[in-house]
This record gives sequence, C-alpha cells and structure tokens, in this order.
Amino acid sequence: MPNAAAKSMEIDDDSDKLHLTEAGRLSGFKLYHPERHVKLKIFTAICVVCGCIGAAFVAGATWASAEVGASQNAAEAKTIKAIRSSGSSGDFDDDVGYGGFCWKCSENSGTRGWSWWFGWGACPCHDGWKGACCDISMAAVDGGFGAWGAVGDCDAECGYGQATKTRQCDNPAPKNGGKPCLGAFTEAETCYLGPCADGGPLYSLVDLIEAESSVFSANVKFTVNDLWEKGICYIMESSDKISAAFYNSIGSSVMYEGVNFVRGFKWWGLGSVGDSFAGDKWKEAVTNEEINIVPYTAVTGFNYGYDFMNDFFTAEKSPSWEDDEGHDFAIGMLTSSLENADTTCLTHGLEPRFPFDHDLLMKAAWDGFTWFDYHELKYASNGDFGYHLVNQRAAEHGDTTDTLGLLMTETVFSVHLTYDSAKEEFELDLTDMEPYDPLPGYAAMGGKATFVFDNTYGKYGRLRTTSITYGGVTYTEADFAEDAKITNADGIEETVKEAEADSRWIGWRFAEKCIMSSLLGQTNLILHVKGLHLELAAAFQGVTISAFKSNVQHPLRRLLDQFTHRSVQATNGNFDLLFEHKAAEFSLAPLDYNQQLKMIDWYIKNKPLSMATLSMDKFAEERNMDQFSEKPADDANGRPSKFFWRWHYRAAKAQAMYVDMIECWVDANYAGDWNAVVNDAMIADWWAKMKQYLPSMQEAVDQHSEWISGGELTRESLTSVVSTIMTWVSHIHEDVGHSAAYVVYNPVHTPMMVPADGIGVPLNSFAFNTNAYRTFVFLERAKLLDDPADFWFSGAADRQCYTTMQDTYRAFGETDDAFSECGTTGFYSCVDAVETSVSS
Repeated sequence: MPNAAAKSMEIDDDSDKLHLTEAGRLSGFKLYHPERHVKLKIFTAICVVCGCIGAAFVAGATWASAEVGASQNAAEAKTIKAIRSSGSSGDFDDDVGYGGFCWKCSENSGTRGWSWWFGWGACPCHDGWKGACCDISMAAVDGGFGAWGAVGDCDAECGYGQATKTRQCDNPAPKNGGKPCLGAFTEAETCYLGPCADGGPLYSLVDLIEAESSVFSANVKFTVNDLWEKGICYIMESSDKISAAFYNSIGSSVMYEGVNFVRGFKWWGLGSVGDSFAGDKWKEAVTNEEINIVPYTAVTGFNYGYDFMNDFFTAEKSPSWEDDEGHDFAIGMLTSSLENADTTCLTHGLEPRFPFDHDLLMKAAWDGFTWFDYHELKYASNGDFGYHLVNQRAAEHGDTTDTLGLLMTETVFSVHLTYDSAKEEFELDLTDMEPYDPLPGYAAMGGKATFVFDNTYGKYGRLRTTSITYGGVTYTEADFAEDAKITNADGIEETVKEAEADSRWIGWRFAEKCIMSSLLGQTNLILHVKGLHLELAAAFQGVTISAFKSNVQHPLRRLLDQFTHRSVQATNGNFDLLFEHKAAEFSLAPLDYNQQLKMIDWYIKNKPLSMATLSMDKFAEERNMDQFSEKPADDANGRPSKFFWRWHYRAAKAQAMYVDMIECWVDANYAGDWNAVVNDAMIADWWAKMKQYLPSMQEAVDQHSEWISGGELTRESLTSVVSTIMTWVSHIHEDVGHSAAYVVYNPVHTPMMVPADGIGVPLNSFAFNTNAYRTFVFLERAKLLDDPADFWFSGAADRQCYTTMQDTYRAFGETDDAFSECGTTGFYSCVDAVETSVSS
C-alpha cells in the first residue's frame, strides 16, 4: 500500500481555495483546464455574435436545430481534438454524428446534411452508408444479448478477487444502425482465496496509472459520445474498470458546462468579459403565467410504486423566466443515455478496491475532470477538505480517534441528536434504517450511539462517544482503545490500529464507520431529498407563482421570489436522475433505489414532517436540546460549562434574521398594518394553497395547533411559516446538501459506502458519487449575498429590509466564530456560499 504524501495546509482567503503542498504531488492527465478555456471562450463568444446575426436570415425552427447541433458537435470535436493533441493514436470513428445527431439522407440524391433533433439513441442508418449516403432499403436490427457463459476462475492469487461470466451482443448483433445492447456484458462476483501475506489485494498507484494509460491505447475506439449513447456500463464492461472511472470523469467534463452555467453566471475563463455574455441572473415573473401544480406522478413516466408520489406536489414545468436550455439539454442527454440501461455496474460490484490512501483515492476519482481540482474548496472537493479537517480537529482534541464524536459535535450530523436528561447523555438512534437491505456486498445501515460532553480540549469542548451499537453488538469506551485485541472470524487476534494500517475496519471501528454511512444516508435521503425537495421546495415555488400570477408585483410575491428560484427545475430533475435512473444508489445511500423509496415511504407514514417542528424553537424543544443552543458560560476552571450545539445556533440565528426582514417588509409595504396583510385576498389565497399542497402545514395544525394559530392566517402564523421555510430552503439546505458532501464526507474517515467485509474503499461507489456531486450539486446558483434584483422592491424602504438582512448575515460570517470559522476549521458552509433556494 503506497504511503500518503506528506502535506501542509494553507488557506488563501483571496482565492477561496485550499492549497496543499506535498512531497511528490500525484499528477494526472488533464484534458483541458479552465485557464486554457480563455481563447476557446472568446472564439465561442464571437461565434455566438455571428450566430445572432445569422438568426435574422434563418427561420426560427431551423436555427434552433442548428444551434443545438453546433453546440454539441463543438463540445465533442473539442474533446476529440484535445485527446488527439495529447499524442493518442486512438481510432475514433469520425463518421458518427457527435452529440446524438446522424446524417440525413435523400433517396434521390447523393447529398447529406444534419437532420432535425430526434432524441438519443442509435443512428438510424449509419451502418448502412454507401458512399455519400445511406442505403435506405437496409432495415435496422436492434441488438440482443445471448446467453451467459460459465463463471470463470477467481482472478486473484490470494485474498479477494473476482470471478466473472460474460455474454455477447449477438442474439442478434446490431446492424444497419440498430440499437446496441444496453446492459452489462460481464457480471462479477467476489471470490476469496484465503489471506495474503501482505494483506492484499488492493489497487496501487502503479495499477491506477497503468489503467489510465490504457484509455488512450491504440485499440480504443470509444468517444465521449459513447458514454451517453451506449452507457457507462458498456464502457465499464469493455475496458478496465479503473479506466472506466477515468472515462466517467472525461464525460462529466463535457457535461459540466451545460449543467452548471445557467443564465446569469459568467463564462468561466473570461473574467469580467464573461459578464457580457452571462445574461440576467434574475428575470421578472410573467403576469398570468401558470405552471400548474401537480402531483409528482404527473411529471414522470416512471412508476415509483408508492402512493406518496400522489400526495406531494411540484409544478408541471419551470416558469418561462427561469428556462435554461443548457441545463435542460444536459439533463436530458444524461437521462436519455441512462434510459433502460443496466446501471448496476456502477455500485453493485465491490471491485476494484483501493487502500485507505487519501491521495490515491482523490487521484482515482478526479483524473480526467478538468474544470477544477479536488482541493478547490469553492467547488466540490468531495472529501478532500474534510479529510484534512478531520485530522486537524482530531489533533486539536488531544489526538482523539473518536471521529464519530467529533462529527456529532461540529457538523450538520448533530441535527439527529436528542438529549436524555436523566442519564445526562446525548443519543443518536438510527435503528429505523435497519430493516432495509443494502446493496450486495455493502454493510447494512442503522445502529445507535451515546455521547457525553467533554470540555477537556478545544474552545467549546466536544461530545465523546461512550457506546456504539451495531449489528446486535454493543461496544463501550472500554473497547475503544486502538491497541485492544480483537479476535476475528478466523480466530486470529489483532488490534483496530493494525487492521486499519492494512486498510481493513474491524470491531468497534467497523461499527463506527457503518453508523457514519447511515448518518450520511439519513441526512441525504430523508432530510434533504424527502424533506426539502419532495415535501417543501417545489410545492412552495408552485404555490407562490400560482397564487400571485395576476399580480407579480404583490409585496409578498416580491419577498418570496428569491426563495423559490429554480426549485421546481432542480427537484423534478433530481427525482428523474435519482430514482428513475438509479443515481440514488451511489449518491445518497448504499441501498437499492427500491429500498430507498421504501424507506422514504416509511418515514412519511410513521414520522410525518411537521412545519412546526422545522421551526428552530420547536426543533430544539422536540429533541430536549433547547438548553444547548446558546454559547456556554465558563465553569470554575475556565472551561465551557456545557455542550454548544453550533448547528442549531447558526440555524436559529438565520431564522431570527428572516423574522426581522419579514417584519420590516410589512412596515415598508403595509405601513405596519398586519390587519391589512391578513385580510389581503391574494395572501389568503396563497395561504389556502400552502395548506392544500404542503402536507407539513396540515401536520402542524394537527400536532402543534398553537404554533400555526389553528391553521388561520395571522401575523404569528404567517411569520412563523415564512421564516421557517426561508431558513430551510436557504441556510439549512446549504448545510445538509452541500457542506455534508464537501466538508464532512471523505472516503477514509467518513465513508458513504462501507463494504460488509470492511476491506478497502470500493472505487465504483466513490468515483461515481464524486461525479454526481461535482456535476449536479456544486453548481453556480443564486446566492443569498448576491446583489438583489431591482424589481423585488417598491422603493428604498423594502430594499433596506433586504440589504439589512444581507448585512446581518455577512456580519455573522465575519465576526461570529460559529459562522466565521468556515473554510478553515469549520465543517459547514461559508455564508457567501449559501443559495437563496433549493435550486440544485
């Protein structure tokens, strides 16, 4: 196992990047880089201008087709040109129409040209070309799989390996432009030949470099287009699996621009010049436009199999003022490529596995992606920053090995804590997750743990883990010593420390890692996807647009505009990718997508979301945690007297800030007359629709009637509901959706996917999870501290309400250590990274 390179860490505040200085920094192939995009972007900008001039002479439909085709063809041509310029001798099929296009042929002429867009799939006649045109008499034949062959021998000499079986696309073979077979060409199962003398087999740096170099060997015929038309599984089964991860990163480099740079954001690499081509970030709503509030089943052709998809609501389409063709095209490209594909190759195999070598893992998952590097904190480090931060915080707390306790002290994971006053201990209970079957070969979810406050080290002390229960076994503090002997299944004694040095988790350490994986799953799947996307954000936007469609300048509509931005687009796209196309299996939790949906259904029925308990006062009260939400006084020894629940402290501060803004807004637009507010017919209609389309509103009426004034529209209920939603769709969405990934999660300390045997890090799950986050989560979207749109305000008074809110939030990030330590010692997002809404 290669040793991790020695490092030092330095923060450059000006660039918002984490710089790592290392001995022998691992370098990887770079297809292109943002700094080298400058000339390309300038050229592209010139092309856009020329295209706009040409649009005056071309019919609209023809122009639209050509524009999409040129964009995709340019992206593919750029990629192929860059690959060739690297010295590759790869054989690329130039005749294939890049970007999903094929040649259009005429029976009576020898000419050919671009056809109208027809969707992704095989070209209808490219195998039947004769000279300059097609032989239209040759019918297309779609490919079909033949029978599976016998399972081969184990490919290892010792330890764990793979035994595979294969099948061919020969029943029949595709021809005349017929569709290729979509699905796995090989299937592998883990085999074990007894322990190796050196603890292997795990992939090394040499293995990685050799696999990457094979991507550009002479016999490679894949283009980036193959990633989308044939599917990543086809590529994986046709090449080395580490090479497939490299292909995945190259493909995401091509997709990234379309997904990321929605209208209003400068083109990368052009500096201030990019602003000229960005367009308006905010556009005013169109009067009387309806986007139709519908149940989720109305916007998907996928049968989720659960009634809850009829019980929660989104909009049928995004509003016209938010349309973004690049984003929609990129999402459509991906969903079309995944349609009917067998994506189990992504995570349903454990091999290859890597040792607990952070540098090697980062290289394996990031080489080939070129927009930014994994240590750039502003974007998706996906564990790099979190890895170093865990090491740093552990050292500051007396070189503790109690990683779980640190995370429950300082991160968004503390949202799941409760407090037992009688025992004076904090509890984490994830046993509700235990009934669900994990992906084959991965550890089950669930478990529970207890903690006590320890003020020995650090400014505010920490929670110390006192017990871990997992898989029917309970470990106490007496078991946590790293040099304590543990007898394994083969009757051999070893210590946790010895096993971890050999890239294996055993005993209490294995149980701790499984609970961390479950924490990530609970936060990603239940809190983020179910709570924020499914139940709140999309319906909130749909209701707001519908209720105020005839008066888009209504005071409440203007106040809510930024907090509803792009939520429908993000939510509808996410559900397509996560469940219809199974991306949830490697980006949310180590569960089959059906098991994930089953878990969501259970939580909806057994632990329904209440708007009242989302409010920060009720949230703490329900968990018996309200006493820990203020900075503690010192005890007689000058140490903090009690636990400081920093996650809740920050969220409560944000909600109080929003309450002040709402009060100010009413003063500015209604002269402080709350009777005029509650008697406003449009607000009353909005309130009625909110109760109709957000079940958490009715749950609040049923369970906490006093909090919501029995469901009646009052000053108190309106302020409570609006400030609560603002807090969750902005500040908390950043915590649970983003900081958990790029600050907390890393494959060595806090893995999302733990092998059931505890050995190594499966590359498939880590590499594809990394791709999912950097391509679809860490996007440039509207931020809370961005300059506001002029049309949100009727004058100087309500503008002052908004800018005062921004000033307050900005000051938190500059002066309050519960906010200001982000990016250096904090496991949470900086205030200038917080989006206005659930827009990604």
